Amino acid sequence: MAKLYQHKGKGWDIHYHLWFPDGTDRRKWRTFGTKALAQASMQDIEALEHRSLKNTLSRDDLLYFLRCRYLSKAEAALLMGRAVVVPTLGELAQEFLARSAIECRPHTHATNKGRINNLLEYFGEDLPATEVTRDRIEQYRSERIKLISASTINKELIKLGQLLDMAMERGAITLNPAREIRRLRDLRERKPRALTKEETSRLLEAARAEKRLFHGLAHEIISTYLYTGMRREELVWLEWEDIDLERRRLTIQSKIPMNNSMNNLLPDFKTKTGKARVVGIASTLAGILATLPRTGRYVFGGALPLMQGDSIGHAFKKLAKKANLPTTITLHSLRHTYITHLMEAGVNPRRVQELAGHATFSTTWRYSHTLPSASIEEDRLDF
Repeated sequence: MAKLYQHKGKGWDIHYHLWFPDGTDRRKWRTFGTKALAQASMQDIEALEHRSLKNTLSRDDLLYFLRCRYLSKAEAALLMGRAVVVPTLGELAQEFLARSAIECRPHTHATNKGRINNLLEYFGEDLPATEVTRDRIEQYRSERIKLISASTINKELIKLGQLLDMAMERGAITLNPAREIRRLRDLRERKPRALTKEETSRLLEAARAEKRLFHGLAHEIISTYLYTGMRREELVWLEWEDIDLERRRLTIQSKIPMNNSMNNLLPDFKTKTGKARVVGIASTLAGILATLPRTGRYVFGGALPLMQGDSIGHAFKKLAKKANLPTTITLHSLRHTYITHLMEAGVNPRRVQELAGHATFSTTWRYSHTLPSASIEEDRLDF
C-alpha cells in the first residue's frame, strides 16, 4: 500500500506500486513540497494503486492520473493492455538529435551528433535498448579508454544515459544502466589557465596598437571579454538594449530569436546553460562602451554582428602572437582571467558562479586554488 515518508530536505515522498495486466509491477514515488500537499494526494494515489491491482482502471481514470503526473504515458499504455515496442539505439538517437537540432545551439548540436555517432558505431544502431546492459557499458569503457580520454568517455556516457532515459519514458526499460555507472576520473587534473597581470597588460597594449584585426575594435572587444567574462558567442550576439550604462549593468540573454527579415537565415542564439544572467560593468569598461557608435542592433556590428565566433578566435591568435603570449593562451583564457581575478579579489564563490553563468558550483570550484588567504596554512603544522 502507498506510504508517506519525509524526504531529506525535499519535502515528503509517497511510495506506491503499479500492477500491470501482464503480471509485472513497478515501484514508484512522488515528491511533494509540504506534508499537507502529500496528504491531499494520498487518496488519489491509493485509488490508482488499488485499481491497477484489480485491473479496473478506465480510460478516464488513466487520463486523470496522467494529468496529476502519478504515472507516465508509457505506464498508462501498459495499464490499458498495449504492448510496449522496444526501440533500438538508432531510433532513440534519431529522436534525440531531432530535438537537439531545435533546442540546442549549432555548436552544441554538432557535439551531440558526434558523441552519439561514436556510441552508435560501437553499440550498433540496431541494438534494442533492453540489451544495453551494465556489462556492455563497462566493456565499452575498458575498450574506449585505450583510444580517448576519460573526460570524453564520461561525456559519451551522459549521452547514452539520455538516450536510455527516453526508453524508460516509453516503458521499454525500468532501469537506466548508464546512470548507474560511476564516471571515470580524469587524471589530467587540469587547472584553468588565466593571464597574469603582466600578460594582460601586454595583451591590452597590443590591442590598442592594432588597427586591422577585429575590424579596428581589438581593444574594445578584448576589454569587454576581460571585464565581463562572457563566452565567445555571448559577446558576438551582445545587443545595445541589454546594456545599461547608467546603472552599469549588462544582461546576457538566454536566447535571442532571429526574427527579422535580415536575420531569417540565421539560427537563434542560445547561451550554453540556457539561462540569462546580469553582470556589472566596471567603470573602465563603461567608458569604453560609451565611445562606441550605435549603428544598429548589435554592440559589435550593426544590423548583423561584426564577426562570427570562429573569426574572432582566429583574430585573437594573431593578436596573442603580437603580444608575445604563450601558445596555451586562447580566447577562452580571457573568461578564465575574469573568474580567477574575481576569486582572488575575495568575491564570494557562489556569486562568482552567478556572474560566470556556471550551471554547477563544481565548475566554479575549479578556481578555488586562487582564493586569497591571510595566512600560510602550513604554519599550523608543528612536528
